[in-house]
Amino acid sequence: MTPLYPNQTDVTDTTVRVFVESEAGSDVRRVFDETTLELRSERRVSAAYPFAYGFILGTITDDGSAVDCFVLTAERIQSGTIVRAEAVGLLEQIENDEIDHKVLAVPAGESWSVDASLQGTLRAFISDLFRPHADVRVEVGRILGADVAIAFIASRARRE
Repeated sequence: MTPLYPNQTDVTDTTVRVFVESEAGSDVRRVFDETTLELRSERRVSAAYPFAYGFILGTITDDGSAVDCFVLTAERIQSGTIVRAEAVGLLEQIENDEIDHKVLAVPAGESWSVDASLQGTLRAFISDLFRPHADVRVEVGRILGADVAIAFIASRARRE
């Protein structure tokens, strides 16, 4: 997969640019500066990521961070890669009473079955990830459709 670099012309109403922080199959959580895209830290976590994980460029949430995103694909995507992807769903997640929903996206031109199996995989991963953190309350809800994900992203577009 060829990395895509920031270019506003790559974005449409249904396509986003996802910066991948952590690779699928890795138990290393990498944190990058969301503006400069420089690596800030990395640490081992209690579960391997089932899919590439990062954030959607050009977005901002109530806590000041970008919108989180899982990239659903069988292809290996390296940490530090920017992927043009299409939103296919939104995983409801509440962390310590704060909304922390996750967009589910597939690389442009690919498809993925958004079903109960996917929800089970993500629910198990999130449960395992937070198990060592007794001070964090996490609730994982439903997977909502692409239309809800697109509206969620649009409502959190960074206004400059």
